Amino acid sequence: MPKATFTTGQRAAFSIQRFTHFTICLCIALILLYIGASFFIPIVYGVFFAFLLKPLCDRIESIVRGRVLAILLTFLTVFLTIGGVITFFIVEIFEVVSEADGIMTSLRDSVLEVVNSFAALFGMGEREVFVMISDSVSNLTEAPIGLLTAGLSTSGEMLANFFLIVIYTFFFLLYSTALKRFTLGQMRGRIKLEGEATIREVQGVASNYLGGMLTVMLILGVLNSLGLYLIGVRFALVWGFLGALLAIIPYVGTFIGGLLPFLYSVATLDSFWQPIAVILLYIGVQSLEGNLITPKVVGNSVKINALAAVISLLFGALFWGIAGVILAIPLLAMVRVVLNHIDVTKPLALLLSDDLYNNSDKFDNEYNKDKYRLRTLFKTQDRRVVSVRPQSEQKPADAVGQADPEIVADTETK
Repeated sequence: MPKATFTTGQRAAFSIQRFTHFTICLCIALILLYIGASFFIPIVYGVFFAFLLKPLCDRIESIVRGRVLAILLTFLTVFLTIGGVITFFIVEIFEVVSEADGIMTSLRDSVLEVVNSFAALFGMGEREVFVMISDSVSNLTEAPIGLLTAGLSTSGEMLANFFLIVIYTFFFLLYSTALKRFTLGQMRGRIKLEGEATIREVQGVASNYLGGMLTVMLILGVLNSLGLYLIGVRFALVWGFLGALLAIIPYVGTFIGGLLPFLYSVATLDSFWQPIAVILLYIGVQSLEGNLITPKVVGNSVKINALAAVISLLFGALFWGIAGVILAIPLLAMVRVVLNHIDVTKPLALLLSDDLYNNSDKFDNEYNKDKYRLRTLFKTQDRRVVSVRPQSEQKPADAVGQADPEIVADTETK
């Protein structure tokens, strides 16, 4: 009896069920990250600091020949550096705070003197001007102080979790080799090679971002301090490096960092040109930092365009507050690296990159293929089975119940 042959066919179709499952899982993950912020933030900082300190730890380990000792020496080096900077700022800021009452009084008197000159042109009385100035100065000083207090409050929460972050960082560094091998062990072939390259590039982005930001803050601190010293503002080193440290919080940090020395100069200096010079100084330094320093120092490692950076900062602030703002840019840079190593998400990586404007034609040329379309993620293979039977060599009967003549003749012969 001849055997039947079978052929199979595949047809990729968009699966609404797969898309729904992905959307539900994404929403659940975001809700868990938002609700469990106090749990996940130290872990994320631990991972980030582990990537950050891994090159230094590897260099020390090559000398001391011990992973635990290398990690402890790495922590000691970092803590001594950061501790020295924090101690300097605490001492100087206490000296500034000790003069706060006199500064506020001088600020009110200075602003009152300026406004009285303009009020005389409009025929306003001194009492009306005094009430208006008192309210304006209070609102003006409360705004930056409120923002700074909110930042310090969030920083206090981070300091409260300081030891937890240190523990996470220690164990991520200690088990980094095992975690890396476990992750790569889930892959094979070309995907495994891509995974190794991705991990190396993500680690490079983290370490280069830290080094770049430290370099940028050092340059900004020197420029701010030198400019304030030439203008004649007291505590120039404090105001200059405070503005540089606050620059880690884009836009808002720069605004506060320039507003504080401006108010101090208005309160303590006699001439009008000095507060104006402070404003011009910070505008010039900020323009230089945004257009030259940061793109040259940090831009080569982050490679995130301005639109993606602003959206990530707003999302980070909405999601995790100041901690989210600080982590937004480096985390987005790491995500861009991962997306750039997956065929389907390579267009998304280009959409986040800083060369989006110059390479926008890639969407019509290189990425204009099915394997680069996001809907490919939600396609399923529809398998169809087709049965093909060959035609029988025997002649079929003409009708039901009618005998075959050849068979009848053969029977009669026998």
